Amino acid sequence: MAELRASVVIPTYNRRAFLLQTLESLERQTASGDAFEVVVGVDGSTDGTVQALERLDPPYLLRWVDQRNGGPAAATNAAARIARHEVLIFLDDDQLAAPGLVEAHLRAHQRLGDVLVQGFYPLAPGYDRRGASLLYQRSFISTFAPIDRAHPTTAHVWSANMSLRRATWAAVGGLDETFREYGGEDTDFGVRLARDRGVPVLFEPAALSYHLHSVSYRATRRQAFSAGRSLVRLARKHGVAMDGFSGGALDRRIDRAVQAAWTLSPGGMDLLGRILVAPLVLADLARVRPAQLAAARLLHRYYKVGGIAIEERQEETPVYAAISR
Repeated sequence: MAELRASVVIPTYNRRAFLLQTLESLERQTASGDAFEVVVGVDGSTDGTVQALERLDPPYLLRWVDQRNGGPAAATNAAARIARHEVLIFLDDDQLAAPGLVEAHLRAHQRLGDVLVQGFYPLAPGYDRRGASLLYQRSFISTFAPIDRAHPTTAHVWSANMSLRRATWAAVGGLDETFREYGGEDTDFGVRLARDRGVPVLFEPAALSYHLHSVSYRATRRQAFSAGRSLVRLARKHGVAMDGFSGGALDRRIDRAVQAAWTLSPGGMDLLGRILVAPLVLADLARVRPAQLAAARLLHRYYKVGGIAIEERQEETPVYAAISR
């Protein structure tokens, strides 16, 4: 059997400093330079990303496509379309690739054939100081536990570090670009992959990268709100109950009360949500992890339920516009 080669696909938007760190980490791969290429999808960046790419001379083939801003799904699809090799490795622009990342992805595909390989990406050293980052990592790890071995898992995928065959990507149709505003494109892709192709998902901890997770308190609110909206859109698109998705069940009385309040007064609830940021800020300053996780979980749930409430009304509100800025 011929040895497989990989195209590492990286979407990016105005994150030049993070992207350059990611590209530098790919220079230290145990896989040879001719075993993979890197294709960057530049999503209309205005921070000099393209100019920085033009100055690089890495030991691997580096190419990029520069498009008008269309969201991460569109940038990913654009880069994947010009990829040349059999295996597509999808890597976010804030991932420091461990030396064996490319080799681990290729080895899994060589051994197992048509699978989706889910890589492992714990927080990078120094990026575990905020509650939002700790909560993100806990959610990721709980999805793929146990994390010390390769094993089959669910159709839920985290696209920051994953791989699959280029033919499979094309057959499923890539990422749905209509999820631009709210996210959820990776969950949607996992659902379609399992439903339409029956491709198994394999968690492979040896496909390792380190997450440079950096998120402001405003972005924490925005991302949670958008996650709620995407849950409603996913349920509508696939004709399933929302509680079939992680975090979609509103079976607690407090969830229902918060949802009703968001429906009645989005502006008032957003004002209260801004106040709820304060406990998270204080917990982060004190570096008390249980308090950080509790405060981050409360804020995330509050805005996620808010996103569900607003999306179920099928409205674009001034509150969403304010949170999105």
